[in-house]
Amino acid sequence: MNKILLIITVALLLPGNVKAQGADEATTRKGLGSITENVLKAQLTFLASDWMEGRETGEKGEYMSADYIASMLQLFGAAPGGDFASGPGAMGGVRGGGRERTYFQNFQLLKASQGDHQTMSVISTSGTTARTMHFTYNVDYSLRNIAVGLEIDAPVVFVGYGIRHDKYNDFTKKDVKGKVILRLTGLPLSLRSLSAAESAALNSSKDAVARELGAIAVLEVNPGTLAFASGAEQRDFLNMSPSEGRPRTGRPSASLSIPAASVPAQMPRISVSVRLANEILEVAGFTVNDFVAASGTKNTSQYPEAAGKRIKLISTVNTSLINVRNVIGVIEGENRDEIIVVGAHYDHMGIGNGYIWNGADDNGSGTVGVMTLARAVNATGVKPEKTIVFALWTAEEKGLIGSRYWVDNPTVPLENIKMHINFDMISRYIADDQPNAVTMTYTSSHPLFRQITEKNITRYDIRIEPDYQASENPPGGSDHRSFVAKKIPIMRFKPGHREEYHTPADEVSTLNWDIMEKVIRISFANLWDLANTEWK
Repeated sequence: MNKILLIITVALLLPGNVKAQGADEATTRKGLGSITENVLKAQLTFLASDWMEGRETGEKGEYMSADYIASMLQLFGAAPGGDFASGPGAMGGVRGGGRERTYFQNFQLLKASQGDHQTMSVISTSGTTARTMHFTYNVDYSLRNIAVGLEIDAPVVFVGYGIRHDKYNDFTKKDVKGKVILRLTGLPLSLRSLSAAESAALNSSKDAVARELGAIAVLEVNPGTLAFASGAEQRDFLNMSPSEGRPRTGRPSASLSIPAASVPAQMPRISVSVRLANEILEVAGFTVNDFVAASGTKNTSQYPEAAGKRIKLISTVNTSLINVRNVIGVIEGENRDEIIVVGAHYDHMGIGNGYIWNGADDNGSGTVGVMTLARAVNATGVKPEKTIVFALWTAEEKGLIGSRYWVDNPTVPLENIKMHINFDMISRYIADDQPNAVTMTYTSSHPLFRQITEKNITRYDIRIEPDYQASENPPGGSDHRSFVAKKIPIMRFKPGHREEYHTPADEVSTLNWDIMEKVIRISFANLWDLANTEWK
C-alpha cells in the first residue's frame, strides 16, 4: 500500500503532470532566490550609466545597450530568438539545425526632422488690400512629426475647442473643407464636468473629427502658452525646482516611422502662441481669453470664423534611413506552440544640452526586469511547459515602434502567443509613504491573472499591495498596447510615476530598489505558474 502511494506521489511530481498541478512551490522558490537587489543593481548600474549615452534610438549608446542585453540573455540561459544570420557581420549568433540565429531583429526606420527653411505668415485681406505678418519658428509656432516637406496656403477657420459632441458642437455652421482650422487645447467650461474617460475620449478624437470634415491642417493654441521653451535661451535646468517646468532634451526634434509604400496621409498639427492666434482672431473682434471666459455659456457658432485670414506655411524636412533592432531571447518549453512574451523597451532619450538622459527608471528598470526573469527561469533548473520569449523593444519613446514592428513581423507565430507581460518603469514608489503600492493592469477576460497574483502574494510573502485594474482594452502608453491591438491578453505592474520622469535626473541614485525587486518577484511567481499551468 505504501509503495502504491509513493508511486502516485512521484508520478504527480513528474514534468508531464505539471499541466494539472501548476508550478511546483519548491521550484518557484529556486527562481525567486535568484532575484536580489544586488543582481538588479549590477545590471542597471551599467545599463543606465553615461557609457550608454541615454540609449537614443539608432544611436551608438543604444547599440551598445543591445549588445549588453544580448550577452546577459545568453548568460542567463535564453537562446537567440531574432533574425537568422545572413553573413559574417551578424552578431550574437549560435548555430543549430544548419542555420545560425541571432539575438537581434533588425529593421530600418525613416527618420524625419525639421529642415532649415521654416516660415509661417498670417495674411489679412480686406477688399483689395492685404497685410502679411511673419512669425518665428519655435517662438510663435512649432511643427513636429511630418514625414515630408510641405507648403500650405489656405484660409483659416476658428473652431473653438474643435469638439463635436451631442451637447456641444464647435463645427456647427462652419465649413472647414480644404481649410486650416484654429482650435484651443482642452475642453470648454461647459464640458469640464465630464468623467476623465469621457474627457480623454473627446480630446483624442479631435484630429479624427477635423480630418473627417476635410481640414488640411490644425493650428492649436494653449491659452497659457505665450511662447515655446525650445526657443528660449538655455538654463541650468538640473537645478530647477519641479514648479519651474520640465526641461527639454535640446536635441532637434525628429520623428521615426516604419517605411511604407506610400507617403502617409498628413494633417499637420501646428502649436501656435496666443499672440499668433490673437492676430488671426483680430478681425473677428475677440481674443483667445475672451472665448475661454465665455465657453461655459456660448457655443462656437455664436462667434465669427475669422473670415479674411489666410495661413501660409512652408516647412522643409530632412529624411534619412536608420538601422535599429529589437533584442529577442527564448527559453524553449516542452510545448513550442504555447508562448508567453515578456517584454520591455530599452531605448530612452539620448543626449541634449550637454546632459545625458540615462533613463534609469524609464526604462532601464523594466529592461533589467526582463533579463532578471530569464535568470530566474534558468535558476529553477526545470524546463517550463510553455515557451517563454524575452523581448526588449527599441523606439518605444518614438511611438511604440519596436513592439509594433514585432507584432506585425513576429519571430514566433502570433497565433501561438497566450499572453504578454510588460515592464515599464518599475523602480519608483507611487508616493514615499506608499512603498508597497502598485497598479496591476490586466485583460478583464482573464480573471485568472488576478487570482494567481493574490495567491502568490500570500504564498511567497511578497509585500506588495496591488490596485487591480481590469479592462478588455487595457489603457496606457507603453508597449503592451501593441499586443492589445492584436487582441492578445496582457498583464503589467506599475508603481510610481515621479517628477524625474523624462528629465536628466532619472538616475540610479533616485531608485527604490525594494519595490523593483517586489515587482519582479511577483511577476516571476505569476510567470512560472502561467508557464506551467493549463489555462485558456
